[in-house]
Amino acid sequence: MIASQKIGKSFLGALNYNLKKLYHPDQNKRAELLDSSFASTDSRMIQQEIRLIKTLKPNLNRYVYHTSLNFSIEDELDNNKLLSIAHDYLKESGYTNNQYMIFRHHDAPHPHIHLLVNRISFDGTVVSDSNNFKRSEGITRKLEQKYNLKEVQSSKETLLKAAKIGEIERTLRTGKPSDKLLLQNKLINILNLGNITIKELIERGERQGIHFLFNQATTGKISGITYFHNGFKIKGQALGNRFKWAELIKQINYEQIRDGKAISEANSRTRTNYGNQSWPIREAKPNRYGGNRDNELYISGPADSYFDDGGSREADKIGEEGRSKPQRDFETGEDVYILHDDSPIDRDNSHYDSYGFEISNDVDDEAMHGRNRKKSQGRGIGR
Repeated sequence: MIASQKIGKSFLGALNYNLKKLYHPDQNKRAELLDSSFASTDSRMIQQEIRLIKTLKPNLNRYVYHTSLNFSIEDELDNNKLLSIAHDYLKESGYTNNQYMIFRHHDAPHPHIHLLVNRISFDGTVVSDSNNFKRSEGITRKLEQKYNLKEVQSSKETLLKAAKIGEIERTLRTGKPSDKLLLQNKLINILNLGNITIKELIERGERQGIHFLFNQATTGKISGITYFHNGFKIKGQALGNRFKWAELIKQINYEQIRDGKAISEANSRTRTNYGNQSWPIREAKPNRYGGNRDNELYISGPADSYFDDGGSREADKIGEEGRSKPQRDFETGEDVYILHDDSPIDRDNSHYDSYGFEISNDVDDEAMHGRNRKKSQGRGIGR
């Protein structure tokens, strides 16, 4: 059992994400509303109820708690059992006197449910989000024992970024591994040599077509890394925890003063090889809900800004067909479109962990990603 938690400030945005699943064009994939504390499923009525409780803590912005509980495909779970697990999870998390909705989604092979909760309780207190991940890990282990569920490691625990469903489907279709999986495999083979220096890592990588771009400050300190391989670009964090800089230096022999020159020279070669190319760069980028697009990569032309090591950029706007007139979200001031049963369904954000277990990695707070995009716009080359 894996919990994927999000905290944001737009209840309506998270609500619309789940409501549109209720109107999936494929009847077999339509979500179910298992339980709710609200008097109606009408989004405008729900918004009024939320606004009323929000007045108890008007200055709290990040009041929306949205998590998905994902189970192994081997777990046999009917709606009653899922609902019992959901209520236990909410109770253990401290949500005992709060507005909530519990949805079951059917758009993936494994059982999974979504819990949408107002962190502001009916008495005006706020459920703490401190140590969310650690607390949730303890709760999931406890519920696995109580309900005899299969224990599944998350990709954070395995230090490898799990493959997306689209990557696996593309591999099966073409017979070739995805860009990310191929790069992961090459780097693992190099790192498994043991006790290599950063210079040796760079040299061995470049011989295999891997170029490195380090986020190197003028002091020589490194704070991030981006990988390039045969026209494909991906940040260390996106490739997997094992490949981000903080974990990478635990696996190699690195000294800042000794290796500063080798890193600077590697950066220069990467910029030369990729910064001045006329052909496009295949870049792993997020979709508008935050997860990486599974079925295709963004195609970018050469530009200095491609060499940043963090943040996300605004994805292409989806078409207007299937949308209603925009409704103003009172918390964020943004226009939110209500999607109906004839609306286009967004790309699946699911991915698989190292056990082959698919996890819904849904991110729905567009306001949160707007902040991330603003941060990324201030980053320049080499950051």
